[in-house]
Amino acid sequence: MDYPGNDPAGEKTESLQRFVVHCHRSKTPHYDLRLERHGVLKCWAVPKGIPDHPGLRRLAIDSGDHALSVLDFSGTITEGQYGAGEISIYDSGTYETESWKDEKIVFVLNGRKFKGRYVLVRFKKAGDKDWLLMKTR
Repeated sequence: MDYPGNDPAGEKTESLQRFVVHCHRSKTPHYDLRLERHGVLKCWAVPKGIPDHPGLRRLAIDSGDHALSVLDFSGTITEGQYGAGEISIYDSGTYETESWKDEKIVFVLNGRKFKGRYVLVRFKKAGDKDWLLMKTR
């Protein structure tokens, strides 16, 4: 199956902001957090999973913009393609943005499994693409 992947050009933004968390069983298994914004999905690979209670910090690695069609994707990305491996939807729903700045993103997830306020903060000491993902009170 072809992965709809990394060509976000030409997609329209809808008024409702959606998110998806994919379980990505690739060479390095991880979860992908994807937030709809300005007609694309802003994406982070989260190796240890999305925090489910306050106090946990997780590394989140910016994996670039993806097409909105990835929201519903579940299947196998064939060997040789970017992100090869099995992808399944772990959670999905809507989210509300409280603040979106270059260094810090604050949002509230309303999914089946993940609900509540989350913060993504740039983690410059670790690398240019690295963020910390935390659930807050």
